[in-house]
Order: sequence, then structure tokens, then C-alpha cells
Amino acid sequence: MDPRPEIKGIKDYVPGKNPDKPGVIKLASNENPFGPSPAALRAIAEGSKMLQVYPDQKSSLLREALANKLGLTKENIICGNGSDDIMQMLAATYLNPNDEVIISKNTFSAYELVTRVFGGNLVLVDLKNYEQDLEGTAKAITKKTKLIFLTNPHNPTGTIFSATDLEAFLKKVPDNVLVAIDEAYAEFVENKDFPDSLKYVKAGRNVMVLRTFSKFYGLAGLRVGYGIASQELIAPMFRTKMPFNVNRLAQAGALAALDDKDFLNQTFKNNAEGKKYLYAELDRLKLPYKKTEANFIFIDLKKNADEVFLKLMSEGIIIRPLTSFGLPQAIRVSIGTREQNEKFIAALRKLS
Repeated sequence: MDPRPEIKGIKDYVPGKNPDKPGVIKLASNENPFGPSPAALRAIAEGSKMLQVYPDQKSSLLREALANKLGLTKENIICGNGSDDIMQMLAATYLNPNDEVIISKNTFSAYELVTRVFGGNLVLVDLKNYEQDLEGTAKAITKKTKLIFLTNPHNPTGTIFSATDLEAFLKKVPDNVLVAIDEAYAEFVENKDFPDSLKYVKAGRNVMVLRTFSKFYGLAGLRVGYGIASQELIAPMFRTKMPFNVNRLAQAGALAALDDKDFLNQTFKNNAEGKKYLYAELDRLKLPYKKTEANFIFIDLKKNADEVFLKLMSEGIIIRPLTSFGLPQAIRVSIGTREQNEKFIAALRKLS
């Protein structure tokens, strides 16, 4: 049996490689180098005693906790099996065949995936100095535009657009166009100009903010993400959500991780210090990079990234070559512990 025509053009997702032997350091997928939140682990152990019972279909306790933290109501929030699950619900709910979806080139592939699965037409906008071009994105809007995906901080470059940039952009977006802002790395941001995107949700704008427990909270293996939008936008999405899509342990772990202040402070501090160390060492190696607001650094090697990936693998370091992002001469390196960062730099120095 032949698949639908829309499916034929979809490329397989390329994940970061996992270690296949002890001692290998993985700096490829922007995972928390300290592991999961300890509070989450305790809650998961307790929750495992009830695995014979289906999870809460609507993740009510987690949504209430998130709402309290964000100054919203639980009706403004929907939880999913990772934030990419929310993207799929969003497309399933609002995207009609041949609707246009605008995304940046060289970005997270899930935006293209959900667009193609539901028959949307993809409109690609070039990056500008490895940053999202919001002016170019606004100019790409037509009468057929239904959805725009923005990423802040941008994956894979770590760059951001400012509050002023977002305000100016949204003034150019028609009311009938939905803007989804993927903030998977927002908790790592230090820049004071980072926008408060939730204010647009609170104002009733046609905006959805996407966040995740995978990175900052160290729960990538549990797959918990959430979308934040007006009640009018969220309510229909529950009709396209698969039943019990967030499992019992995921809900318990995410709920506990929200208040694990010591762990979260440690994560933020390590990331801030790691950036400074890596900037200094990359400057010494005279390797061009982008200053980041995420927990990874984009490095423009000016040479074949796949070859560098293999050479670093032989040194016991896994990074992410960005060939699958359309950037064959660049790599993305997660910020690890001080020891991991030092081992990466030592391995990179051998290759220079």
C-alpha cells in the first residue's frame, strides 16, 4: 500500500548519536549534564507504585502547577509527549491542506515535519547572520499563511530575537495568522532583552508559546512538553490529542521538577560558567562561533563537519554535526560540566 503523497517527501529525523561504550561524553543533544532533577526521580519512584492505573488524561495537576507559576489558568495550557507532540496537535487542529507555514531555514526539523504531514505548504526564510530574520518572515506572509514557527533561542545557533524585535514583528502579522514561539531553551537565557512572550497570550493574541521539561529540568527521556495560549486556541486541541499521551511517571516527574530549586540553580550556574569557558577557549583556537542564550554553542568550522564529528568520536566526544540542518561546515556542542567541556576542548585542540 502506498503512503499518502505528503509522506513521501518527509526525511527521517536525525537524532544526536548516543554513546555505545563507557567513558564517551555526549555533547550532541543539549541534555542536562547533571542528569534528571533529583526531586523528579523521587516522585517517579513513588509514582511507579501505581503503574496499573491510567494517567490523568488532561495532566490536570501539572497544568495547574504551571498555570500558578506562569500567572495563567490551566485552561491556557496543554501538555504533550514532548513539545513536538504539541506541534503536531497544533497542526492537526488548525492546518488545512495547502495552508502556508513559514519557518526559518536551518532550523529544528519538527516544524517541517508537522507541516508536511498535514498537507501544508512550507515557506522558508533565510537566516540572517545565523539569526532569524523577522523582517523577512513578515514579508513572506501572504493571504494563504496560516501558521508561523519562531524559535527563541534559535536551534541550532543559540541566537535570540529581542522583545523589541518581537513587538515590531507581531504588529505586521494579521490577526488570522497563528504564531508559535518555540522556547525550549528559554530557562537558560541571560539576556535581559529576551521577550516576555506570555504577555501576548495574556492579551489574547493569536500566539502559542511552546516549552519543555527535556533540557533545563533534565527529563528528556520522559518526554514532557507544554503549549501556552488563549483558552480559545487550546480548547480545540484537546480533541486532536491522543488519549493518555503524557504518562503517569512523566506527569509526576515534571510536577516535582518544577520546584527543585537547588537543581535548577545549579543547572543555570553551570551553563553560564560553561559558556564563558568555551568562549575563551574557542577564541584561543581562533574558531568562529555565535554567542549563545541556550545550553549549546554553534561553531562554524569552515570545513566538513561530518569529518570532524568522526574524529571527535575517536576521542570519545560526541557532538552534533549540522549537516542535517543544511549547515555542513558547522557543529553544535552542548555545554557540559567543567570536566566535559575541558575534554571537548582538548580533543578539538588535537584537530586544529
